[in-house]
Amino acid sequence: RGDWCELYLHGDPRIYYDMLQVKGPKRKYLPEATKSILIVRPNNVAAAKKAFAHLDCTVVTGSRYLGGFIGEALEQDTWVRGKTINWVAAIRELSKVAEHFPQAAYAGLSKSLQHEWQFLQRVTKGLSNEFRDVEEALHHDFLPALFGEEQVDDAIRQLSSLPVKKAGLAIPNPMTTAESNWTSSTVICGHLVAAIRGRVEFRSADHQQIRNSGIAEMKKRQLEVSSEKLETILRAQPEGRRRTIRRGEQTGAWLSVLPSTVNGTELSAQEFRDALLMRYGITPPDLPATCDGCEGKFTLQHALSCKKGGLVIFRHNEIRDELVYLAGKALTPSAIRDEPLIRTGRIADRMSPCPTSATSSPAAGEDDRGDILLRGFWARGTDCIVDVRVTNTDAKSYRHRDPEKVILTQEKEKKRKYLEACLEQRRHFTPFVCSTDGMLGREASTFAKRLSAKLASKWQRPYSQVCGYVNARLSIAIVRATHLCLRGSRIPASHISSKRPQWEDGAGLALFEC
Repeated sequence: RGDWCELYLHGDPRIYYDMLQVKGPKRKYLPEATKSILIVRPNNVAAAKKAFAHLDCTVVTGSRYLGGFIGEALEQDTWVRGKTINWVAAIRELSKVAEHFPQAAYAGLSKSLQHEWQFLQRVTKGLSNEFRDVEEALHHDFLPALFGEEQVDDAIRQLSSLPVKKAGLAIPNPMTTAESNWTSSTVICGHLVAAIRGRVEFRSADHQQIRNSGIAEMKKRQLEVSSEKLETILRAQPEGRRRTIRRGEQTGAWLSVLPSTVNGTELSAQEFRDALLMRYGITPPDLPATCDGCEGKFTLQHALSCKKGGLVIFRHNEIRDELVYLAGKALTPSAIRDEPLIRTGRIADRMSPCPTSATSSPAAGEDDRGDILLRGFWARGTDCIVDVRVTNTDAKSYRHRDPEKVILTQEKEKKRKYLEACLEQRRHFTPFVCSTDGMLGREASTFAKRLSAKLASKWQRPYSQVCGYVNARLSIAIVRATHLCLRGSRIPASHISSKRPQWEDGAGLALFEC
């Protein structure tokens, strides 16, 4: 069982078993009759038991085989029912895990558990209705636990069934995927099926060609269907939420990685849930009523924009530090510098007005600095200055503009300010502009691709694998930085204690006596 299979349509099955007894040992396989299973039609059970009585093998009308089932429909239904009961129980166990560790539970479902029933759907035809209980458990148990809500509406369930690249969670409805999974499997394995049936001679090259073209065509069709479903869902949503959900097509890299302390990709339960809710335009339910920094009304937009307490600066620095870390892996440590001057030497002198006094202040722009300087990033022997900006594309002033155009405008603004001065010094300038939910500008995306290419060359790994790693790290960093603005404290240290000495620097220490 599980080691060999003989398919026969006519004749005595004992012939095939005897043939296996002769040919098996030549291939280091020794068949054991007591472990063998013979599957026959109900009207042939008695004859089969009589014919194989001397071998003591098991004669049945249906049995599991290689993850699927061979035999009568009634027995198949019973077997599938047992599998779905186990899957429902597993989903409910994962729902309990999701209450405290939503990222791990989501990874367990999306990367492992759901692939078990998807495999069964690929090898067994017509299983749509059998997965009704599985879908009920996903909709009413797992997703509420994942979002931290009592229940989720139908729109969220429909969105969650879409791929991550289509603003979804890649948790498809198993009732609707059964037919498409079976069709995809039969198309991709078309040459194998034809060869087994004796219609064509098996050729490995033909199988690979049909398999590759079939996979490409199925992916294309699935993306088209997903795009149509997304548009249908969005038409029923208000404008603000529609705008947020549509951005989710470009901001889901943090959902596609396994949580790992070693890789630095783990998120706390609150970080994960806040990001998940904001991905679908839902305000987290447990926000404070007032801001602890400015005492204004605390809303999601206020949290992302309030400059009190320096959290907006910390958000910027989190993303800058992640870029420094990744660049440090691709370049040597000596090739990276922090906060470089944009204008240096004679460039700065030429832009400075004539001093009117010995105490005149520096000219405007003379002390402008970038965030990172990278030596040899775009070309050997040249410097690249990277300037980071994080923008809230849902801010009041941007609410009626396309998010991509908002980011593009800010890239052009950075270039107008710094590009000419950098070019005069034979330097490259890259504005790294991203949104608070992880949408990268064109320049930032190009920068990430170049960084991935350098890492792939240094590590000797496939570019696609390294690109996924870089995008995931950047996405995780943005999620954490945005969460800091949402949940961080804006109360400065100077306001914590009222019992302070009346001096501020070390000179006052002379007044202190032990």
